[in-house]
Parts: sequence; C-alpha cells; structure tokens
Amino acid sequence: MKILLIEDDKTLIDLLTRTLAERSYAVDVVTDGEQGWIYGSTYTYDLILLDWSLPKLDGISLCQRFRARGYNTPIILLTSRHGSQNKIRGLDAGADDYICKPFDVEELAARIRALLRRLNCNFLPVLSWGDLQLDPCSCQVTYQGNILSLATKEYMLLELFLRHRQEVLSIEDIIESLWTSMEYPAEATVRSHIRHLREKLKSAGLPEDIITTMRGQGYCLKPLPQAETSESILASEPADKHSKHLAALTLIWNKHRPKRQQQLTTIEQAIAALQRGTLELSDRLSAIVAAHSLAGNLGQFGLYRGSELARELEELLQNNPNREQWQKLSLKLTALNEEIANERNISPQLDQKLAADSPLLLIVGDVNSSSQITQEAKIQGIRTKTLPTSETVKIWLEQQQDRYENLPQAVLLTISFTNLESDLRQEYLALIAEFKLLEPSIPVIVIADRDRFGDRLQVARHGGSFYLTQPLTPSQIIAVCQQAIQRSSRCKKIMIVDDDTELLQVLPSLLQPWGFQLTTLQDPRQFWEVLQAVNPDLILLDIEMPHLSGIELCKVLRTHPYWCKLPVLFLSIHNDRHISSDAFASGASDFICKPATARQLAHRIINHLARST
Repeated sequence: MKILLIEDDKTLIDLLTRTLAERSYAVDVVTDGEQGWIYGSTYTYDLILLDWSLPKLDGISLCQRFRARGYNTPIILLTSRHGSQNKIRGLDAGADDYICKPFDVEELAARIRALLRRLNCNFLPVLSWGDLQLDPCSCQVTYQGNILSLATKEYMLLELFLRHRQEVLSIEDIIESLWTSMEYPAEATVRSHIRHLREKLKSAGLPEDIITTMRGQGYCLKPLPQAETSESILASEPADKHSKHLAALTLIWNKHRPKRQQQLTTIEQAIAALQRGTLELSDRLSAIVAAHSLAGNLGQFGLYRGSELARELEELLQNNPNREQWQKLSLKLTALNEEIANERNISPQLDQKLAADSPLLLIVGDVNSSSQITQEAKIQGIRTKTLPTSETVKIWLEQQQDRYENLPQAVLLTISFTNLESDLRQEYLALIAEFKLLEPSIPVIVIADRDRFGDRLQVARHGGSFYLTQPLTPSQIIAVCQQAIQRSSRCKKIMIVDDDTELLQVLPSLLQPWGFQLTTLQDPRQFWEVLQAVNPDLILLDIEMPHLSGIELCKVLRTHPYWCKLPVLFLSIHNDRHISSDAFASGASDFICKPATARQLAHRIINHLARST
C-alpha cells in the first residue's frame, strides 16, 4: 500500500518513514503544501498523512482543495493544535481522521489500518484467502496456522492482491501501489517478486496457485473454489486475441470513468467561475490540463468528435477567455458531455477501432483457401485483403499510394512451381522484388507446392522473407505471417514518456500486434535513470508534462554523444506550427498529433526504426 506523507518536520519525517516502511508501506514524502497538491493530484495513493502547518499551502487549505476537486483518498491530519474546535475544523475540511502531536506511532498505524479497511470495504482486521491469512497489524502471514516467511515486497504483493481480490492488476498498477514515485523497477523485477511469492505459497502447502496471470492484462487473485460462480466466468480469458484486446481496452475505459468525470467537473467549475467573474489562474490551469488529457485519451478510444471538442475547450481556456465567453465554453462542454454519455457501452466503438487499426495482410494467388486463412487471421487480430493476380496487385498498390493509404504489413503469395507457366512465375517473382524495393520494404511469405533448393534460391534472390511448402494449416500460415509482420519491430524497445496514466495504459494494448517492447514512464524526473536502464531503440515523448517538458528532455538527449542519434517522436495534442517547430528544433525525428491511430503510430515508429538501422 502506498502513502503520501506531507510534512515539513525532518525529525518526524525520519520517524514516520522508518515506522511505515517497517510495516511494509511504500512512502512518498514532500515537505510543502504545493508539492503535496502536485503529488496527491498526480499519483495514486491509498492514504495521505497531512500536517496542518506547511509552507506555501497549509494542510487545511490543501485538504479542502483535494475534496473540492473530487479526490477521495483517505486523509489523516497530523497537528499539534489540540482542542475540539481545531478537530472540528480539520474534519470539516475533509480529513477522515485527526491525530494530535505528539502521537503514539502504534496508534497512528492502527488508524491507518482502520482507514484502509474502510477504503477496501473489508472491515475484518485480518485478510484471508481460505486458510491463508495476512494480519496487517503484526505484518504476519500464516497458512493453516503455520507462519510464512515472506520478503517485504512479497508481503506487500500478497496484501495488495488480498485487498483488491476482484481486480486485475497490471504491472503498472502494482508498481504504482508498491513502489514510491522515486523508484522505477523494471517489469522483470515485479515478475520476479510475483514468482518468488508463488513459490513460497506453494512451498507452504497451498493446493493451487492462487494468483492468475491474465495475459496482456496483468494478475489477479483466483476466487475461492466454493465461490467459483459468476466471478470465474468474468475472469475467464476471451476466445481470441482480438477479444482479449477488446476486453483489456474496455476494462481501461471503465476503470478511468471516475477520472473522466472528475476532469469534466474541473472544466465545469472553471466555466462557472468564469461566469461569476471569479476564475482564478490556478483553476483555469487545472481546466486546461483536464481538457488536454481528455483530448488525447478520447481519441485513443475512437471518440474523435469528443477529442476535438476537448481540444477546442483547451484552446479557448488557454487564450484567457473573458467573462462573456462562458456561454461558448459551456455549449462545448455540454456537447462533450453528451459525446461521452453516448458511449457508455464503449465495446462496439472499440471493436470498430481495433478492426481498423489492426495490421493488414495482403493475400495473393490461390484464393480457394483464403477464406480459412482470413478467418484465422481475424482471430489473431489481422485484417486481410485478397487479390487473385499480380496484375490486380499492381493496380491496387498504385491506388493505395495515390490515395496516401497505408500499405499492407505483409504479403502472402501462393506460387505453383509445378504448374505455373514460366512467364507467370517470373511475374510473381518480380512482384516479390517490387515489395522488397518499397520504402520501407514489405515482407513477402511464399507458399509453394514443392520444396526444391532452386526454387528457394529464386525466392531468396528476389527478396522473399519466408518460403513455406504445402501442406500447411491456416494457423501455421498465420503464425509465420505474424512473425513477418513483427520482424521489423519485434523486440525493438520503445520508451514512452507521458504524464497521462490512461494513455500509458491503453497504448501497450493498441500497439501489441506489432510486437514492440514498451516501457512507459509517467514522471519525467525519472527519465534519465529509466533511459539508461532500458536503453531504448526509440522514444515517444509528450510535449507538456509537469516538472520537465518533452522538448527539454529531447534537448538533453541531443547533447549526449551516445543518445544524440536516438529517434525521438513527439506525440502531442497540439496541432500548432510553432510548437512542432520548437520540437523539431530541439532534435525531434517526427511530430505526431494526438489522437493517432495505433496503425499510424506503429507505421511511423517502424519507419524511423528502419532509418536508424
């Protein structure tokens, strides 16, 4: 569990961080109210410990700000101000508890546990899964009465799963919950802790692995065997890759529904203040941030009209609107609310978007078996286009290029070396060379009716990527096509730096078909450490982020002899010539406007990766 400590007394900070760490809490510490607001409104915490008297912004005002902006994180107010009136004032400001200094750390720990139980609607002091029990009071784990020896992170992982037993926790969720904002463990580290926890639970005698891996989504606690009813149906894996992507994106959309509502409320409050003539700069900036985030994220889910409305709201707010403009802003906000409300069931919208964004496989030649291949490709999240002859392929390619439409990511070509006339066979071989000469080249998979070295040599000389011989099942063919599609991008390490949590969660799902190894980073202050640890092949940077902008990060990269040629793509909601000029002046390789489809983004990434090698 993760706690934000907002306190300016260094002695108390040392005492509390040590005490809380001993109880397996991850603790972030800030020393003034403004920093407290930035951390509390940026990261997710299970609880906030807040001092009353703070530099820059006092604890009461900060508590009121959190509550006014809809942040429901439990807050314990720490203060040396005794007396009922002060307690009443603190609780009325939105604090959930009030502790007077000096206090007993054991009492504070007990109050933290009580608030966390209330937060998770689990009012039992001991967390359990069958005979497995975790006592947060003693930090002790037992199975059938026998004590388990768990390392700190293993204990924290188990507590997290027990407190969120009906949720799928992604690696990012786990990192956010168990590590401080100054730490950024590799995904492999998290998986290693989970593996050790599983091994220790198995050694303790648990009859089964209680942690389920949801491929592409994360981990969750298995329901108890006797409770295996509707919950197990909900937790079951979808039938195919497309369904898995759809389920993952729908989950993310639903998970961030409260955040979107909060962003809309922030904009609404700013417009109301503008109408009254009381709009302060901080409120306008908060509304700009909210509109900016909505503009980027709605487009990622296929809500392009909503994205455009949010972008217009952001631009209006950036231009410091006068009081008379409140009605114009209000009309756009109403339209935006309606756009989002109309998409309460986002699945059909996402289904269409995923289908449109998925990689395209061009099937050339024998169309008799193409229906089975097409069906298998659809299951694997790949679109198909079937053309019967090399001549129709050339016409179609020309049309695609004239219309600036995307070309296929791979070509499946059937050639009969036994029955095909020599001229016709040469046409097909020339077609392979044509795809090879495109920039970037498109991999061609050849299915032949015989396996002779001379035939393989001809295909290889013309640039073919794979040579397969019949008989083959559709699943075997599509597996090779997937390998070809991912060949140019497989294992390429892409680092994405963006302060928008929702975007960082949705991009890995959208880009999964291209096989990139993605590392996401929300806090740009950790950029250099993560950069050196990951050693990426390409970086995607947001323009506007707290503390450090993407342009500043790009400038830093270009000063380093090792990183100066690393491809850097900017991903921004701003379609502004001056901003893109600044980005390119800082050393950007490309500038992509949000919302970009996954296919567009993957295509640009692959192009820059090809140029850099």
